[in-house]
Amino acid sequence: MSKWRRLLGITERLPGNLLTAIVGPDKKRGNWEVTWIGDGGVEPKDLRAATLTEAVDQAAAAVADLYARYPPNPDAELQLAIYPWHYHVGDPMYDISIGSDGFDAHDLQDQVPPIEGATLEDLVAATEYTPGSGIDHCMFRWIRPAESLTRDASTPEPDDSLP
Repeated sequence: MSKWRRLLGITERLPGNLLTAIVGPDKKRGNWEVTWIGDGGVEPKDLRAATLTEAVDQAAAAVADLYARYPPNPDAELQLAIYPWHYHVGDPMYDISIGSDGFDAHDLQDQVPPIEGATLEDLVAATEYTPGSGIDHCMFRWIRPAESLTRDASTPEPDDSLP
């Protein structure tokens, strides 16, 4: 930063360590939308996509592109907060991870059994059959290191350590 910028109080804006993508349905348009909350001064533009998988892919690509423009930050993370329906305090909050055949999710409060799905859409649909979850009352969280993001972030990478 130049001396003049410092004297004038103009500081460099950098993305923070955590960018949260709020992903939910846009009922007026019938698609998915992504809005952002960050702990820094720079965030990607809001996005729209036809499917949940496309919305997550676009969000991951936007974060990868954003962080590529700044010095490396090994602590940077993308947190996807996926709200397929209404969420109420006390409803299940699933934490997503890559599983052997797609995605796994477990309830952070251990109120309901874990679920799995080949795609993100399958994972969301699986809540319909999970006792205590309810199809219209839960949320999903997926935390990803920013340095691991690619343009196709919702496609699970095979985990060679799994049996």
